[in-house]
Amino acid sequence: MRKHLLFGALAVFGMGMNSHSFAQDKHFSCGISEQLQKLYAQNPGLEADYYRLLQNSKQTFHTKSGDDTTIYRIPIVFHILHEYGSENISDLQVYDQMDILNNDYRKLNADTTDIVSVFYTIAGDARIEFVLPTIDPFGNCTNGIEHIYTHMSNFGDDYSKLNQWNRAKYLNVWVTNTIGSAGVAGYAYYPSATVGTFFFADGIIILNDYIGSIGTSNLNSSRALTHEIGHYLGLSHTWGSTNDPNVACGDDQVDDTPKTKGSDLVCNLNANTCVDGGVLDYWTFDVVDNVQNYMDYSYCSNMFTRDQINLMRTNLQQDVSFRNNLWSDTNLIATGADYLPGTPQLCAPVADFSMDDNMVCMGGNVLFTSASWNATIDDYSWSFPGGTPATSTNPSQSVTYSAPGWYDVTLTVSNASGSSTKTIANAVYISPDWTEHYGPAIENFNTTDNYWAVFNPENNHANFHRIATNGVDNSGCFMLNNYKDISEALPFTDDAFYYERLGYSKDYMVSPAYNLDNTTGITVSFDYAYGTKATTSADITEKLVVYSSNNCGETWIQRKVVTGASLLTVGYVGNEDFYPTANGEWKTASFAFTPGATETNTRFKFEFVASDFSSNFFLDNVNVSGTLGINDNTGFNSVSVSPNPVAAGSELAVEVTGSTKNMEINVTDLNGKVVSTTKVTDLNGTQTVNIPMNVAKGCYIVNAVQGTNKSTHRVVVY
Repeated sequence: MRKHLLFGALAVFGMGMNSHSFAQDKHFSCGISEQLQKLYAQNPGLEADYYRLLQNSKQTFHTKSGDDTTIYRIPIVFHILHEYGSENISDLQVYDQMDILNNDYRKLNADTTDIVSVFYTIAGDARIEFVLPTIDPFGNCTNGIEHIYTHMSNFGDDYSKLNQWNRAKYLNVWVTNTIGSAGVAGYAYYPSATVGTFFFADGIIILNDYIGSIGTSNLNSSRALTHEIGHYLGLSHTWGSTNDPNVACGDDQVDDTPKTKGSDLVCNLNANTCVDGGVLDYWTFDVVDNVQNYMDYSYCSNMFTRDQINLMRTNLQQDVSFRNNLWSDTNLIATGADYLPGTPQLCAPVADFSMDDNMVCMGGNVLFTSASWNATIDDYSWSFPGGTPATSTNPSQSVTYSAPGWYDVTLTVSNASGSSTKTIANAVYISPDWTEHYGPAIENFNTTDNYWAVFNPENNHANFHRIATNGVDNSGCFMLNNYKDISEALPFTDDAFYYERLGYSKDYMVSPAYNLDNTTGITVSFDYAYGTKATTSADITEKLVVYSSNNCGETWIQRKVVTGASLLTVGYVGNEDFYPTANGEWKTASFAFTPGATETNTRFKFEFVASDFSSNFFLDNVNVSGTLGINDNTGFNSVSVSPNPVAAGSELAVEVTGSTKNMEINVTDLNGKVVSTTKVTDLNGTQTVNIPMNVAKGCYIVNAVQGTNKSTHRVVVY
């Protein structure tokens, strides 16, 4: 589909590119006039600053000699924001993009032969080159491409511009999975828009499938970055400073680009939309539209004009947003961008890896894959304590875990320049093959977390954990601490700047297993408390999603979603560290649970999807209710219990006739909590198993379980 730019906090302009076919594209309007009016109202003088810089630049290049042959080399760094999906594009895709950029800006692109004759003589070599630096801001060796695991890949905006390298030394490009505004392929700011406190937004943000012509992108999308860098160097669209074409004879204030309404996915080389019968700026005769200009939306772009080139080169001589420092000899040396093409140094790699699942059943497999970066890797060394195999030297490795629990994983990668190591503590959780609850159960978290597993994929400050108070009746509960005091991160750091930006991050907790095969009329309910920092309902986008799984989390079925205003229990809480202090600040949600063919090992996952306005979230009283049936001797020759009733502290005799291979006997209370588990010795015949009933007086359930067969008995303890 057609992608355009949506204006952000300051003057931004972006290019829409087509990654499929022209016929499939649709026009997306972004209401640019309204955006500009609000923009300039909020930033007095910003529009005037841009036109002042434009006129100064034009005056400068008109008074300078035309024989300036200096080649401006600009260090450019790519920040690949990802969650280990296809958006984590390869370095080869970036290298392909670099070739395209340098061909376009040096007029070495093969399709210059297609330029229509009237513009061929003014299509120019910009004498601008882009080079990947070999020295990062801290003096370390780099290949100019860093890969950052972050949820912010899913909401590309100015606050997704993580780890900006000094914009006075590097042109920063952030590559993301999505961009926050629908229909946007990428955007960049004019130099005049990023002065002062808005420095952090300087650079370009662009979708991964508009980088280069290989990998996730294609040839038809490969000129997007050429276009965006044009904005970064001060060029507007050929029809002027709006996002959408079809402007009546728009003007980009560049003399040798004729007035035009702009192209909209149409490459009409004979288009002539602005005939006025007189002198047309630079042109002394009527001229067709320059649809092949890189700053158009025609999808057949292949040129800059001479005056566009002069304007970009003049802006590179200005100190506005430090454009004049990028290409200086001093900066090229400082950033390691002064090397000859094809001769960058070899850096040590940075270890990183992903896994195809972080929760499987006992005996299940997890595939670990290296996502290491910064260099070519010669050697891989994995450590999988508790797994089979325990070590590996492959780039990826499938590992089997036969015992339940949490497991750490370590990867070391190396080459001739050095090595690095990454360890993820509690990387995977292996679910036990037994069931913690037989039938209905209530989890109130008053004294323990009751074996709930919590997952914090980004290992950040927001994570689920049990607290002893602030639950219903001020009892125990689970808390997801989305709030972070900025003072904890001072003095100013990236952590301080982005500490609130949790939008699209996910944290979740998974219940122990329930055997619900013999339970009918099942309802799952839970209590929750939540407030918001958002001041408009449109910004309340966070949600709680509840899933179920009967295969240890290999697959999940969505069961319940609570989002928007329905998620609020206390309304607006501002930037306070919210904690519920009264029962009136809690709500109850529920859903009917229809079991599948087998629910002998059912788990529930509570997943919180955050927004940039998230506050603390609280969960309590997870209640799986229903009617537990009694099904004597199912699948067995004979199972009997005696005495019944039985005295507390004495033994209950369970007599089993038939094969007892792989059998166990579980005793639970009426809430489904397991009191005891006893393995039965394998035997063909009849045997009696004595179960100590060291429990309080009451009613209990005794389950003899063998594979999918189960015999259930109710026992009274007096």
